[in-house]
Amino acid sequence: MDLQQLIRVLRVRWKFIVVTLVLGSVLSAAFALTRTPSYESTGRIFIVAPNGSSGDAFPTLLVTQRASSYADLAKDPALLQKVLNRIEKPIPLSELASRISVSVVVDTQIVQVTATGDTPQEAKDIADAAVAQLLSLVATMERPTDDKPPAVVGRAAGDPTLNSSPVGPPMALYLVIGVLLSAMIGFMGAVLRDRLDLTIKAREDVETVTGAPVISALPQDSAVARDRRSNVKPDSPLAEAFRVLRANLRFANLDGNGQMILVTSALPNEGKTLTAVNLAKSLAATGQTVLLIDCDLRSPTVASNLGLENGVGMLSVLLNQVPLGEAIQADVSGLDVLPTGPRPPNPSEVLETDAVANLLSSVRELYDAIVIDAPPILPVADTSTLIRHVDGVLLLARFGRTRKEVLRLAAERVEGLGGRLYGIVLNGLPRRGGYGYGYGYGYGYGYGAPFERSEASRERPSSGERSSRRRRAAGHV
Repeated sequence: MDLQQLIRVLRVRWKFIVVTLVLGSVLSAAFALTRTPSYESTGRIFIVAPNGSSGDAFPTLLVTQRASSYADLAKDPALLQKVLNRIEKPIPLSELASRISVSVVVDTQIVQVTATGDTPQEAKDIADAAVAQLLSLVATMERPTDDKPPAVVGRAAGDPTLNSSPVGPPMALYLVIGVLLSAMIGFMGAVLRDRLDLTIKAREDVETVTGAPVISALPQDSAVARDRRSNVKPDSPLAEAFRVLRANLRFANLDGNGQMILVTSALPNEGKTLTAVNLAKSLAATGQTVLLIDCDLRSPTVASNLGLENGVGMLSVLLNQVPLGEAIQADVSGLDVLPTGPRPPNPSEVLETDAVANLLSSVRELYDAIVIDAPPILPVADTSTLIRHVDGVLLLARFGRTRKEVLRLAAERVEGLGGRLYGIVLNGLPRRGGYGYGYGYGYGYGYGAPFERSEASRERPSSGERSSRRRRAAGHV
């Protein structure tokens, strides 16, 4: 993982990292505040050979060996039980063993006994009892069997200490360690989640799995998410993203023949209808004559999103119930819309008929651009039928939802059917984290600004011209 990928992980997963950091810090603070302080007391026993001279090697070696032996015997369960009986505290024997440590001071004849307790006095009582029992053990073990004096004796070197200051790391150290560990866990967890996440998260993901360019990126828009009628504010970042999509489509089709565009997605709920509607509106805003056709016969939503009626539409024309011109409805944006009309029981068979091919051929002669809202390409065969009639395909992928493998299969399906994939539209990018409004501006087929000005200079068709166009449509079908 290179630096750029690490930065992307931080941008995408920053919420996870922050939550982990805050939770870890709170738990560390709670542990530090509720931790029972521990106090320490130290007692010393001096082991000496009463009949030996300080210059003699043998008594010195004997004392050293005996001191080490008694340090080991200090943890004997029988001795610890006597310590427990003396202090009269309800402490488990195993816990008492962990509270007492006995060692020989290096290069000395001193056995050091260290005890810990919940209070300074408790620590001193345990140390005092341990020293007393260890002295008793030395006296018992060294008791002579004849009139000779003992080889070594033990003497207490003063009373155990009474220390009022707790031992162990200070509270601030616990907090620092907790924060550092939380940050490390959060970052490692974010990297792991990114590695295990198989959904689309960046332009590189799209280009790697499909080989097709990201032709535009649509930022999240909370207002549009709440309003199912696809009302995008003209000055919003999302509206600007659709204008960039419109401009980049022109660069994607320099031969000028791409007037019929099919908009689809791999699976449902990835934003294809929103994209089809607003792409058509954006094209109509340049003065072109644009027709939006709802070919999603299974789940038609174009008419309801635009506030139009869906009772009469494409199926009505195919059944010769009404002429084409009467089935087309005008939207306030300057866009003409052909809804689905009544839902057929066999959508795939309807779209495979020559009547659909004739209808699409007819509207080519009447409009500068036709945008088709098609069903998702993987679950049903409807879109596969439509692809052979259009000039190019826009494939929707939703940030954080569309899986890489699913998008790859959808792109392969388009190309396998002989369709021309203009590119991928990456929908639902977070406004923060480096994937928002500016994401779609620095790549693609063009920059859009000069083209936007030239397109904006064209005039929209008047209402009379649009009515005339629908009358001509009535004569075609």
